[in-house]
Amino acid sequence: MAIENNNRCFVCGQENPFGFQVKPIVRDAGAEVYIECTPPEHMQGWANILHGGIISTLLDEAITHIGIGTFNGPAVTAQLEVRFRKPAPTGVKLLVNAERIKVSRRLVEAIAEVKLSDSTTIATGTGKVMPVDESFAPTPSTQ
Repeated sequence: MAIENNNRCFVCGQENPFGFQVKPIVRDAGAEVYIECTPPEHMQGWANILHGGIISTLLDEAITHIGIGTFNGPAVTAQLEVRFRKPAPTGVKLLVNAERIKVSRRLVEAIAEVKLSDSTTIATGTGKVMPVDESFAPTPSTQ
């Protein structure tokens, strides 16, 4: 499968006028990812409460960037599990952190969390990410 980055990803695409346009910070060859995001009111579920699908999307993005950094190339979500802890208000900054916990030839496993600036945990997630092409196997230094 050919993968093309046209910079229009809903979360990180800088050319997507309807997306978040976040700039994930990837550290240590994909061992950690950090994202800041302030979802606007139009992404609500209930009045002034961020839709759970948006929270899941932010967790997915952070976990996927763990895979992209680890495999040093295109990667996609293979599995995502989300646990919601508290509702998130719209219009406030959210802090998303992800950490790599396991690497195999075909999968990277990671954990992630979404928090408010006061450290209140909104949601946690676990996920597995796979490279798009088998030629993107992790190097021994990332294991």
